[in-house]
Amino acid sequence: MRWYQMKSLLSPLFAGFLGMACGGTGDDSPAPASPELGVQESELCSAVSVTSLTLTGASTYMGELAGNGTWAVSTFSNAVRLEYYLDGALFAYEERPGHSGLFYFSRNGVSCDVWHSLQVKAFPMIIDSNGNRTTCVSGSRTVLKDDLGESCSGNMPCDQCHITGSFTGHSRREAAGQCPQSALDGPNMMRLLERVKH
Repeated sequence: MRWYQMKSLLSPLFAGFLGMACGGTGDDSPAPASPELGVQESELCSAVSVTSLTLTGASTYMGELAGNGTWAVSTFSNAVRLEYYLDGALFAYEERPGHSGLFYFSRNGVSCDVWHSLQVKAFPMIIDSNGNRTTCVSGSRTVLKDDLGESCSGNMPCDQCHITGSFTGHSRREAAGQCPQSALDGPNMMRLLERVKH
């Protein structure tokens, strides 16, 4: 028998002896692989949820849309991610640590004579001692208010409704009195004065 054929037959035998000599057995199976990150996250998220989400006081006034509310998460969660959607588009988001708390949302320059929707989505989060964050999609909650708006007549900011309305017979002081002071910067004041008719 040629040497290379004999070598190929003896190699598995020597490998078995070597394994036994080092304390193992020839049929040890490899250690199980650690679970993938997605599996670990899904195990974490299976135990957490947003237990409460409220939206109160949502309204519009003089071109500003605002709303506030409360949130709470389950025992094994220690934070929440809040997403704010205005008319169906993501406008802002934030992360708040803790097991419960308050939130507040505000947006200026909202057009009048149009119905707007404010949607708040809350996702439970887990922040570990190293600062690693896990945001869980499961266990989330959503609240929606879709009838927010006000008429343009009378009390809207200068850059929104004065542009469409006629102020015939009103003095500049009367027209300016309908605008919040924050709206009366240089360009807005000029637009207002251009539209006031004597």
